[in-house]
Amino acid sequence: MFALFQIRNRIGIELAEGEFVWGALAGGTMLHQRCPHQRMIRSERAGSRHGFTLVELLVVIATIGILLALLLPGIQAVRESARRTCCASNLRQVGLGICSYVSRKRSFPVGCVDCQWWDAERNQHSWVTAILADLENEHLLTLYDWESPYNSEANLFAAGQVLPLLLCPSTTTTKRVGLTTGDRNANGEWDAGDGLAYTDYGGIYGIEGPPYQAPQGSEHFVADHAIGVMVHEIPTTVRAIRDGLSATAVIGECTGRGGGSTEQSEWANGQNIFAQYYNKPINTTQGNELWSDHPGGVQLLFCDGHVSFFSEEVEQSALNAVLTRSGRDHVSR
Repeated sequence: MFALFQIRNRIGIELAEGEFVWGALAGGTMLHQRCPHQRMIRSERAGSRHGFTLVELLVVIATIGILLALLLPGIQAVRESARRTCCASNLRQVGLGICSYVSRKRSFPVGCVDCQWWDAERNQHSWVTAILADLENEHLLTLYDWESPYNSEANLFAAGQVLPLLLCPSTTTTKRVGLTTGDRNANGEWDAGDGLAYTDYGGIYGIEGPPYQAPQGSEHFVADHAIGVMVHEIPTTVRAIRDGLSATAVIGECTGRGGGSTEQSEWANGQNIFAQYYNKPINTTQGNELWSDHPGGVQLLFCDGHVSFFSEEVEQSALNAVLTRSGRDHVSR
C-alpha cells in the first residue's frame, strides 16, 4: 500500500474534474481514484453559486423605499427654495423698473388708467404697461395702443406677449390653462380679451372693508388712511407715502387668479390691482387677495425696491400697516 501511494505521488495528474490517475508499473494496470479533498472543494464551489433569497430582496427594496422617503422631502424643499428665490428675483426686477419710472416721472405708475367703472368705453390700462420700457420691453410699448382698450384687437399682439418675470414659478393651484387667456368662450373665434398674457403679481390698492370705506363722492373707494400706492387714475407721489418707502408695499403676489371672464390677472388689465380685506390673513382666498403657492406665506415688493417674505402667521394689524401708504403705522423689520 505504501508503494502504491509513492507511485501515485510520482505520476499523479490532476484532471479538471478533480480526479487523480496513476499507473502501476507492475502488470500495466491503471488505478483510478477520486480524491476526497477535491470532491469537498468542488462541493463548496457549487454551493457558493446562488442569488438573492426572497427575504434579502424584500429587505433591499424596503431599505431603498426608506431612503427615498427620507430624501424626497428634502429634494422638494430645495426645489421650492429655488422657485421662491426665482420669484423674489422677478419681483426685484419689477421693483427696479418701478424705481426707474419714479426717477423719471417723480411718481409711481398709476394702478389703472382710464378705469372709471361707470364708463362702458373705458380703456383700462395697467401699471405694467406704463413701465414696459423700464422692464426692457420698449418694443412692446411702441406696439401698444393707448387709445384703444387693453383687451382690443389693436392690443392683442402686444398684450399677448408672455413676460416670464411677471410669473411666479411656484404657481400650481389655478384654473388657468396655459400662459394666456386663450379662447375663453371656446367659440373658435377671437373675442375681446382672448389671448392676453397673465401675471401673478398685482398692484396694491390698500385695505378694504366696512371700517375703511371712503365716503360717497370720494376720489377713491377706500378711506385716506387705508389707501395704498397703486390706485385708479391718480399717480402716487413719493411725498404721499408718509409711512416710508421701505415700510410700504407696492406689489404683492396674487397668483393663480383666473379661469373666468373676470379674472383680472392679465398684465395689460388695469384691474390687476387689489385691496386686501382688512380681516383676511394671507393665503385665505384666491381672488383679489394676497395669495401664493409658496408654503407659509407670500412675497411683497416694497416701494424702495426690496422684497420681503410675509408669513401666514403675521399679525393682521402688521399686514394692514404695510399695505397702506399713510396710515402712520410704521412696522419695523
